[in-house]
Amino acid sequence: MPPPRVFLRVFPSQLSSRAYSTRPTHGAPIIHIPKANIYAFGASSTTPPSLRDVEWTVNDGEAWAIVSSSRGGAGKSVLFQTLLGNNRISPPPPSPGLYPFLNGLDPFDGRRLGFVAFRNTGTRGAGGGFYDYTARYGAVRDEDTRTLRESFRVGVEGQGKTNNEAKLEDLVDKLGLTDLMDLPLIALSNGQTIRARIARAVLKTPEVLLLDEPLTGLDPASRSHLHALLEELHASRSPRIILGMRAQEELPGWITHVLDVGEGGVTPRTREGWKRGVINPQESGYGGIATGLGDVEASVGVRPAQGEAKLIVDLKGVGVRYGNRTVLKDISWQIRGGDRWHLQGSNGSGKTTLLSLLTGDHPQSYTQAHLHLPSLSPATSSTLSSITHPYRSHRLSPRKRTPTAHLRTLIGVVSPELFDAFPRRHPGMTVWEAVVTGFGGGFVPLKGSERVGEMRVSDDELGFEFGMGNEPAEQEKEKRRREVEEWRISRCWDVLSALGPRAWSTTGTPEAQKEFASRRFTFLSLGEQRIVLLMRALVSRPPLVLLDEVWSGMDGGMISAVRRYLTEGGGIGEGQAVVVITHWEEEVPWVGEEVRRFRICQGSGGVVE
Repeated sequence: MPPPRVFLRVFPSQLSSRAYSTRPTHGAPIIHIPKANIYAFGASSTTPPSLRDVEWTVNDGEAWAIVSSSRGGAGKSVLFQTLLGNNRISPPPPSPGLYPFLNGLDPFDGRRLGFVAFRNTGTRGAGGGFYDYTARYGAVRDEDTRTLRESFRVGVEGQGKTNNEAKLEDLVDKLGLTDLMDLPLIALSNGQTIRARIARAVLKTPEVLLLDEPLTGLDPASRSHLHALLEELHASRSPRIILGMRAQEELPGWITHVLDVGEGGVTPRTREGWKRGVINPQESGYGGIATGLGDVEASVGVRPAQGEAKLIVDLKGVGVRYGNRTVLKDISWQIRGGDRWHLQGSNGSGKTTLLSLLTGDHPQSYTQAHLHLPSLSPATSSTLSSITHPYRSHRLSPRKRTPTAHLRTLIGVVSPELFDAFPRRHPGMTVWEAVVTGFGGGFVPLKGSERVGEMRVSDDELGFEFGMGNEPAEQEKEKRRREVEEWRISRCWDVLSALGPRAWSTTGTPEAQKEFASRRFTFLSLGEQRIVLLMRALVSRPPLVLLDEVWSGMDGGMISAVRRYLTEGGGIGEGQAVVVITHWEEEVPWVGEEVRRFRICQGSGGVVE
């Protein structure tokens, strides 16, 4: 009999001496939660539940998607954690438990239940601290040389070789991984890693496999192949699939039912009921470009003429090689102030590597003959205008002469890698402190920003060279310091007002804005964390903003708020350039002639005319 500790999570009333079956029962419900409340472990019954009045049954043969319309996807996360036995169900499911088809078998023994989340859970740093996400581009450690093929042989059962070579070959073929098997894991793109994680989870042969947002970061071809595979696996019940999705994603054809997880509760729907308008058309956050789900109009503005706008990035003949393997070859690209770019390319095409050159994170950025990036001019770095409006005062410099600190100040970034790397050590920084780090591009709270509404600008940031004791100079320095601090504080409140709870929650109030600023970053939902990191990227008005999979984890209200701010609300100045990296055309906030496209294919790239 399994240890009582395990069964207490879901079966507190079933610790009897009866004999348990050793085989699943076909025809019994897969999941059964009679009307119950969901609580975190340790919470009393007088505490407001995480989810209220949950009543849900998954019958054999049904295919369910869990879609969250709650703030930042928090409700969906609560439900998945409940299915994993990490929350308390009150009252508990009757015998034979949460998974009736298992007929009393322990679902949490590590074999019968699989779970993989793909929306960047921010857990990469040891102990919640920052981890160096740029290390993948540097020296390769011994542990980083393990190939994808070796990971399958070692990681599936921990017994060396997989038990079914034919199944492995079939899986990697259907997921488009065959040509990647001998590459180091560290060299795989985000989309390729997602497919590999799915293959590894299937090879463990669970009875039920929970996949939360597996489409995030996948190109269109990979999405199609994944849907076909999941449909096949679910139909054969090897394993049964429960799919977590974003509300704005198109429902796969094989899904028969949808569980709509809202604020505080759930609503089961048939596929037809969901498609008839269960989703509020304005809640998807996307303008009905390709989804048909929204009516938020994307803005079509006026971009400065190419001959007039200031160059921010200039690449000519740029390439990246690892031994005999070419990742990028002969890339030439100019980005000017006012540009709105959509960077396109399939998984593994080289997009992330190209971005690492633009940010200066890649070691080979120093060796490029013509890679010019924004830098602060020494002659103007101490002026108020250069600090408050860097996109007006920067200069173009070769990467080898550009301090990395300048790049962190002049390039705002939102990416899956940065999201995973951002520190979450308890108690951690507040939302206010996290946003303030955007002025320097660092990952440590700045001194003087401990209290909401306050911050301190250092002498190094002001750039003064006056001697100590020079009273007029000291007075001028303090005057300049106050001006910069006032501007920065104002900018923080600007982004918090435009992108905080008042912008995407019906319960948002002026008091809620300050309360949100004082909350601990680590206690936010994943969607809220994503939107705070977007605030961080925008707050200093950098000349270049890189938005890589920026919508991941956000709910429809958040997406609508971000689109409004970027296109209509002054979130991006006319002198700033933006590069949006996404596989979903409808996720680009701008449309028409305002958007330019740069496409990478097998390491080569160019402007799409």
